[in-house]
This record gives sequence, structure tokens and C-alpha cells, in this order.
Amino acid sequence: TTGGTKHPLILFFHGFGNNKHEWEATTDAGDGADKYHWNNHWFATHGYYVLTYTARGFRDDGTTDASQPNTPADPSGSVDVPNGTLHLKSREFEIRDSQWLAALTAAAYPNLDPSQVAVSGGSYGGGESWLQASQAKWTFPHEQDSTLPVLDLQVAVPKYPWTDLGYALAPNGHGGGPSGADRYESSQGRPDSDTGDGNPVGVAKLSFITGLSALGASKGVFEAGTTTTPSQETTEDGPQDIPAWQARTLGAGEPYDVNGAEDPTVKQIRRGLTEFRSAYYQDQQWAAQAASGRHVAVFSIQGWTDDLFEAVESFRQFKYLKRLDPSWPVALWLGDVGHSRAQNLPDQWHRANNQAWQFVQSQINGSHDQSTTVTSEATTCANGGSNGNGGEATAQTPEGLSKGALKVNFTRGDTLTSTGRGLDPNGQATDPTFGGLITPVGQPCRTSPGPSPDYTATSTPLPSATTYIGLGDVTVPYTFTGVTGHLDARVWDVAPDGTTLLVTRGTYRIDTPAYDGSAGTLHLPLFGNHWRLAPGHRIRLDLTQNDAPYLRTSNVPSSIQFAPPTLTLPTREAGSTALAGT
Repeated sequence: TTGGTKHPLILFFHGFGNNKHEWEATTDAGDGADKYHWNNHWFATHGYYVLTYTARGFRDDGTTDASQPNTPADPSGSVDVPNGTLHLKSREFEIRDSQWLAALTAAAYPNLDPSQVAVSGGSYGGGESWLQASQAKWTFPHEQDSTLPVLDLQVAVPKYPWTDLGYALAPNGHGGGPSGADRYESSQGRPDSDTGDGNPVGVAKLSFITGLSALGASKGVFEAGTTTTPSQETTEDGPQDIPAWQARTLGAGEPYDVNGAEDPTVKQIRRGLTEFRSAYYQDQQWAAQAASGRHVAVFSIQGWTDDLFEAVESFRQFKYLKRLDPSWPVALWLGDVGHSRAQNLPDQWHRANNQAWQFVQSQINGSHDQSTTVTSEATTCANGGSNGNGGEATAQTPEGLSKGALKVNFTRGDTLTSTGRGLDPNGQATDPTFGGLITPVGQPCRTSPGPSPDYTATSTPLPSATTYIGLGDVTVPYTFTGVTGHLDARVWDVAPDGTTLLVTRGTYRIDTPAYDGSAGTLHLPLFGNHWRLAPGHRIRLDLTQNDAPYLRTSNVPSSIQFAPPTLTLPTREAGSTALAGT
């Protein structure tokens, strides 16, 4: 056991559409990958109380995974209209549910130590893990019932999480942080904004949002303004109708602001997905921890190849906390894991979970400040093998992973329109939802069926091996015609034999009424990767205004004329390398 006669508690939060059985296993090995040495069996055998439950609004379908206990289904689960509905991890509903159940558990078991609490979860549960981390002391249950104990959260391990749900579902590419232009802290708004203001509404991830909405409707019941539970959000912003949010975003679509002014539904969505559902905007809670001297320790696992919750979701929160206190115990691990397009190879998950376990053990007895590390493992592809054996890199900051830069100076510009020049087969080939929300283990890296009908340009061959690591961007001198639109990018690795693998992508929302000029230079941030580019390989850049079905195509006509763009990729190797475009 751990901690003598007292035992710590860990809460596991399941992913969207799943239930309490997700983190249950009959062995320490679990599923052999994500759940390897990271499940209820592993923690229980190491002296932990383990609490899992089906989140508010979801049904319990039982288990179908052979690695999990054979548990019968509960058709109702946690659905209980009008209040037992999906609030998308509201800090006033699901977050309090977890704290309440934890307090009940602690009250029921006298040898459970209320000062040693940990949380973990993936995706939907990863977003909650970050939100819970903003609250070091769980006082809500005791305030409602004085017989329930106050709990102290010591450590959180979010897996493939969000920290800004607004940006994660609709990235705008505008940068953030104190400068307002930091691509490693791109966000929907400023972290101190109680309304999530700061940047335009981004480009909706159409295939993901559509799939998740259908999954939520089949596995549970969305909150549609029925709840009678009082909350700050409903008092100040009115009933929360989540299906109406989807209809406004995907159905009606642009423009989201008219002459810079957003309609009431867009304002409600903006505030709802930031202030009430995202860790990055809990500025008062984080400041209280900084002032108290006790910081919740966080080990966040993010995927380089995750097109739902990309690497910036951990980067922005890491940078924010380190600004509050350089010794804040927050560490990051990145690899080819998470939602599609990630391969989720078992060996990467074994190493990630091992580091996370060591981190939890070092912090559960009382989180303490320390110097922490950003660890990255490379993406490797079985189909083509163009990026070698990968490797591991560490640094003190996300930007510190790179020491140099590779620039490709293309020689041709173009004019693109919101409708595009015809069907682009690369859109369907790279759509991350094909194959499921979590990519099956070992699925190959995505390949290109051919050049884009819009803009495609390729570099000269690389003279030597180069390791791309970090985010990077595309610099585009432009003239824009229209009110709003977006520019999307894909970056490919082209082998001498013609094999073309998708390395990364990105998007940038152009909004001329309030955020962008009709002409200028935009810096389109990429999602990033850790990828070895072999000698003799070339780099291909696609630019389009129509990366469907992954991104929602704008329903407002527009065009963008641009001069030759420049692609900049941060590299592990020091120095600057320049390639010409062909």
C-alpha cells in the first residue's frame, strides 16, 4: 500500500460517448496501449482507491472490450432529464459531480486520505482533468453538506485533452499569450477575459463536430435548456441549448459577426466554451493557487498527430502556468497518440504511462514545485519509412525542443476562392474521422492521392537529414476580397519514390470587420509534429480555402490573392537551412 494506513484516491474520467468502464481492466496491462499500467487494476494494486463513474447525461452500455470486466449495461446510466443531461464538462455541473462523488467516497472509507487525491482521463475526461487541476481544494461538497470532507487535489494527468474548447473545436490561427501573436499559445480569447474575447470565431472542425454530435445523441442526452439547477452561466447567459450551438455553428455558419458585432448565440457559445468549460480561462483559480503556494501538479499527455485536440492545447496552458510561477510542477509528454490521425503505438504509450506513473508517485503525498520537462517522441510511419527511427527529445519549454529552422521559399503565388477549383481528393484522404475518433493501433500515416487542385508547391530535395519538431508556420502576403473566410495548409513529406505522407496541417480565420486587414501578411500556424525528414526528400505545401470534410467550408463567398509563401519549420538541429520552391 501507499502512505501507510491511509490510501490515496484517483478519479478516472471517461471519453465522450464512453462510460465508467473505460478505465476498468482485469489486469495491469489493460488494453496494452493507452490503458497499459494506467487503469483501475494497476492503481488498486498499488494502494489507491479508484473511482469511476458515468458522466452526467450518458447511458451505460456495459463493456465490449475483452480487457475489461464483463459488466452488464445500465440503459439509463446518468441520463435523468431535466438535469441529468450533457453539459460538455461545465465547471458548474460535471466538475462538481466529480467532486461530490469523491467526497462521498472519502466519507464512506475512513482510511482514504482526503489530502491525497489525483485525477486522470482522456479526451472528454482529459478536458475535465485540466479543469479540476485549476481547483486545488475541493470545498463544494463540504459547503453543501458539512459532514462531507474537503479534498485536496495534488496531481492531474490529462490525456489528449483540451484547455480551450472553443479553439480546439474551431481554431482561428491568430496567436495568443501576452503578445497576442504567440502561436504556441493560440487561443479563442485572452485568459483573463470572462467572455472569451480576443480572437475571431475559428474554422469549425466539421467532420469531428458532426461525428461527436451524433455520438452524443446516440449515447446520451444533450442539455437543451431544460435544467432547473441554478448556475452562474444560466443566470447570466440564459438557458444553454447545446444542439442550438451546433446549428448556429455548422448550420447557419458565417458570418459570426456583422461589422464586428456577434449575435447573442455566438456570444453564448464563445463564453460557454471558454470561461465555463476550459482550464485556460480559470484565471482566478490559477491565481489563487499561485498565491497560496500550493500548486496542483500536472503531467499532460498530448498528441502531435491528433487533429481534434492538437499540441497547442497543452502548450498554451504550460506557458500560462510557468508565467505565474516558473517552478509550477507542470510537465508535458508528446507523441503520436490521441485522436485520429494518431497511430497510438503501444511502445509509445508504455513510455508515456511509465513517466506519468513516476510523476504521480512523486506528487501524490503533497505536490511540490520543481523544474519540469517537455518530452517529445517522434512520429514513425510503417508505410514508406520516410522518417526513420524517430527518437526522443526533451527541453524546458515547448519552443526549446527546436534549435534551428528550415525555410522553404516558394516562387509562385496564386488566387484561391472559397469554393475551390474542384474536388480535392486530399481532403477525404486526410480527414481524421475516417477510421474512428481514436485511430486503431498501427494505422499507417496518411498518404496523398495526388496534388491539390488549388495551390501545390514542392521544395528542392533536402541535402541532409533534418528533424522537424514544434509548430511552425506559413507566411503569406495576401489581398483578401470578402468579409470572412479562411486559408488552410497541409505539409507533406515526399520521398524519392513518390510516397507522400502528411506531416502536419493548419488553418487561419480571416475576419476583416474586426480582426484582419483586407491586405497584409498573415502567419498561418501549423499543428506541429516531431518528424524526421530524410536526405533527398522534398517538402510539399498545399494551400486551399476548402479543406473539406475536415474543416467546414465557408458559406460566405471570398477570394484570397497571395504572393509566394514561405514555409518555416522549427528543427532539432541548430542553424538555419533554406530550400527553394520548385
